[in-house]
Amino acid sequence: MPEMPEVEQVRKTLAPHITGKKIVSVEVRLPRLIKYPSAEEFASRLAGRTITEVGRKGKYLVLHIDSNSKMIVHLRMTGALIAQASNKEEPHYAKIKFVLTDGVTMWFTDIRTFGTLYLVTDNDYYIEGYETLGPEPLSSGFTADYLRPLAARSRRAVKSFILDQTVIAGLGNIYADECLALSKINPMRTAASLSAVEIEELCCAVNTVIAQGIKNRGTTFRDYKDGEGNSGENQKYLLVYGRGGKPCKCCGRPLTSAKVGGRGTTYCEFCQK
Repeated sequence: MPEMPEVEQVRKTLAPHITGKKIVSVEVRLPRLIKYPSAEEFASRLAGRTITEVGRKGKYLVLHIDSNSKMIVHLRMTGALIAQASNKEEPHYAKIKFVLTDGVTMWFTDIRTFGTLYLVTDNDYYIEGYETLGPEPLSSGFTADYLRPLAARSRRAVKSFILDQTVIAGLGNIYADECLALSKINPMRTAASLSAVEIEELCCAVNTVIAQGIKNRGTTFRDYKDGEGNSGENQKYLLVYGRGGKPCKCCGRPLTSAKVGGRGTTYCEFCQK
């Protein structure tokens, strides 16, 4: 699933192509992707409206539409929003077509079709998971002082704790493994067992790996593409994720693969205490 760096890269690459463009028409080929309102109303309400800003909140893309509306898009596992010239061949797995002015078409593609789209105005629909997001990495609200009391009350494994979107918005499986490796914390420890120093190190590691992911235009293993259809580069720089059985880049011993809270997890049992 695209995480904060991937969705931020989509936002950055999409914005120059669609900001200020009017939506001429919308063709919804798979109506169940539209969670609110109906697919028919979604298309009719967007026609003739202008995209004024391309934003992001956690793992959600937020396209601001004139007259106080927002199109909120959760890419989930394999969703993508891609802008291209209207005379180009449509991308594979195209599920929604947005014809824009100035010869631009924006496509929502999705191989596994788990993505979700909403068209809302302020307070007219509650999007579960979106309204309760915690602070993002790299934001002023994400600090050790914020995280410390939450961790102290949690008996969950630290990996499950940091994957909770109400605790940290935008962090997913890839970057959770990476920040725990960088901070040398075993993912199976309880969050409450972390010392004040370890909380500081964990916060710094979260910010570091997220900043690296953004700098490297996201992580691509199979399906992730940015708003221009390009892959990311961050997979070249990962410490542990996807490297089970391979040598730890710190000590050289084989990395361990396990399940933590039902999520595939890779870590070094010698370096991560």
